[in-house]
Amino acid sequence: MISTREQGQAIAIAAVTQSVEVAFDLARSLSLPESTLTCLTESLFQISAESPRSIYNAGDQLELGIRRCGERLKTPLRQEESFLATSMQIAHLAKKLTKEPSTQQHLRAAIEEIDVRRTKEASIESAQTVAHRSLAELYQSHISPLGPKIILRGEPHLLQRPEIAAKIRTALLAGVRAMVLWRQMGGKSWHLALRRRQLQRALSTIH
Repeated sequence: MISTREQGQAIAIAAVTQSVEVAFDLARSLSLPESTLTCLTESLFQISAESPRSIYNAGDQLELGIRRCGERLKTPLRQEESFLATSMQIAHLAKKLTKEPSTQQHLRAAIEEIDVRRTKEASIESAQTVAHRSLAELYQSHISPLGPKIILRGEPHLLQRPEIAAKIRTALLAGVRAMVLWRQMGGKSWHLALRRRQLQRALSTIH
């Protein structure tokens, strides 16, 4: 039987997976639907959520992360090197963030302010633009300095567009948030190697 904590771990690691997949797609092809990023963006505003499930409105909006995470757990030796490297960098940033309570407090206050500001925009599109730009600035000023800078390879004509760069940083910020959640739910790096089947079962319970 899957416990609430195990399901929380599965949701968190699926969200991390989705954040990396979305960041890669933004840098390379723009083939994924906008909803995959919207799910991650909205998760950043769920500061006082009651459960991991409520953070992501699991599981349709996390379908990409759930599916790709399940695939990676089935074939752990066939991982894309860049995916592993980026995931490890996100884990490093999350670990550093958990040791910086003042940074966490500032991020919380800033995100609450961004949430209020975006509601004053005239359209959903402009609200999303404000959110992505502001969240990207938070990532640059408070998360990126915590560790080695994450550099993604992609198409120059995409990476040079300010709106795409803002979305990528938003996705990475959401990835850090999800990795912090993974740690809060008791997730350990060795779980991904030694508890793969249990995590796979937990992923199947996210609906």
